[in-house]
Amino acid sequence: MTGTRSDPATPPGAVARLLAVLRSPWVRWGFLVLALALAVYAVVAVREDLADAAEALPAGRLALAAVLAVLFVGCTWLSWRAVLTDLGSRLGPRAAVAVFGISQLGKYVPGGVWNVVAAAEVGADHGVPRRRTMTATAVATGVGVVSGAVVGLVALPFVALDSLQSWSWVLWLLPAVVVLLLPPVLNRLLAAALRWARRPALEHPLSWRGLGAAAGWAVAGWLLAGLQVWLLATGLGMTSDVRTLALAVGGYALAWMVGFLVVVVPAGAGARELVLLAVLTGALPHAEVLLVVLVSRVLITLADLLFAGIGALCRRPAGVRFAPLAPRAWLRWDVVHRMLPTRRSAVLEIGCGQGGFGMRIAARHDYTAVELDAGSWQVAAARVGPVDPAARVLHGDLTVLPAQERFDVVCAFEVVEHIEDDAAALVEWAARVRPGGTLLLSTPADPDRYGPWDAMAGHYRRYEPSHLARLLADAGLTDVVVRHYDAPLGFVLEPIRDRVARRRPEHAEVSAGGAARAGAVPSAGAAAPDGAPSSDPDLAARTADSGRRLQPRRRLTGVLTAVGTWPFRLLQQALPHAGTGLVAVGTRPQTDDPPDEPPGGRPAAHPDTRPPED
Repeated sequence: MTGTRSDPATPPGAVARLLAVLRSPWVRWGFLVLALALAVYAVVAVREDLADAAEALPAGRLALAAVLAVLFVGCTWLSWRAVLTDLGSRLGPRAAVAVFGISQLGKYVPGGVWNVVAAAEVGADHGVPRRRTMTATAVATGVGVVSGAVVGLVALPFVALDSLQSWSWVLWLLPAVVVLLLPPVLNRLLAAALRWARRPALEHPLSWRGLGAAAGWAVAGWLLAGLQVWLLATGLGMTSDVRTLALAVGGYALAWMVGFLVVVVPAGAGARELVLLAVLTGALPHAEVLLVVLVSRVLITLADLLFAGIGALCRRPAGVRFAPLAPRAWLRWDVVHRMLPTRRSAVLEIGCGQGGFGMRIAARHDYTAVELDAGSWQVAAARVGPVDPAARVLHGDLTVLPAQERFDVVCAFEVVEHIEDDAAALVEWAARVRPGGTLLLSTPADPDRYGPWDAMAGHYRRYEPSHLARLLADAGLTDVVVRHYDAPLGFVLEPIRDRVARRRPEHAEVSAGGAARAGAVPSAGAAAPDGAPSSDPDLAARTADSGRRLQPRRRLTGVLTAVGTWPFRLLQQALPHAGTGLVAVGTRPQTDDPPDEPPGGRPAAHPDTRPPED
């Protein structure tokens, strides 16, 4: 790896690698399967008791109780969303459900923090900084605890304090917790916590209005949850009046607050049931109270599962399936998508090819792309449009964009090796980056590995990491990082591609012309793919055609490729110094602009491009 990249939000060294592993698809899916299994087990384990409840309670009452459970979880979602919006990330309903719904499964994993972790990871996929999502989840939980305690205190005239038994001490903590949640106090505590964790401060402090909205939705949730308990209890014989309704509402809120403090069991299991059992004893026989507690918990678990399922469906635009990627493209995407900003940003992709990466970027960012090849451009536009109708996929080079338009991130995947004057191209690309933004690119590694596939694809060269880093620095970028990717699978795939290239009928002609290696000057008459005179008139055609070769055409093939590359995507994270490809990123300084033209006054090249799916 060449150079260093200063990012106060990114831990260095071993910690960064550990976080990368924890955020890998394997770990994410493993966590999701574990949480889902535990949530389902919580229902299946009591199936016999549920059968008894089904016989004892009318079907209509059970159905209404299930609706109230869904509404309760919905109010919890709206309370969380109100806090997140107040912190500066206003997610649309689909994205908010995706983040919140999937994170709800984390409650069923012992430890009490996994829903916060899950929300941060899924939120990052939707452009929300992890620290902001974690803060929102923690604050929303605190608001829920305090509002639940307040609802419980209002119900105290109907709840005997001694019925809480050993848990009554919790009520004495309420005044202190209320003070901690006042915006002036809470903002200072959050700022101190972020400084201690060496994380950037929150861009938007919490306001009275935001916390008030969160508290209002939380109180509405407690009322609905208590109404559900009351509905079930009266169906089993409890007196139906205002007193028992207040008992059910206040008892459930207090039980939830106590369960929150018991973090070593999933979702407060056991503690909440004991408190609710103590509160309702006397109003209903013991056996019926147990049944009410059980049914209420199962219905809320099913509501959590419903929100998780809806969240999974909402993670991508309705009716849109991402185009399949080739094996090496999956390995590349696994690296580059981690280098994209977590917050929604303006992203330009130079040479989007057929839009395999573009679809995925457009789902999270404000996306613009340029593509010279007409065939690839048509495919990319058709793919990206349904993901985000506001995205722009333009036919042509950078001149089709307004001259003064700048972007937070400029990407070029598997493009620079197709350009004769790569230094000029990098200067031109860097000029499109806003101050403080980044240029992100990928390219084949190591000149000694230049082979038949490179020649057939129209590559001028492959790059040494140090050479590529120097070119980026010469283009005016700082904090340059260059790393390898795709080891060890890339070392197997490359000989296969070279063998395929040798069998192509055009191989003999291509190998005779060849292409320049990194650091070498092309032969006289060789040209960049922008249409200058060339002894190889088919170079542009080979460049455009290279991205269409060896691409998965069938959906099943794409799924198998995605599944088959999982372990290698995880493994390559531990091998940043090995592989057949390079990923590089550099930052445009906040004050110094990159040169308007490359050294020597040459005009910047407008590259022909190839898609990133090879």
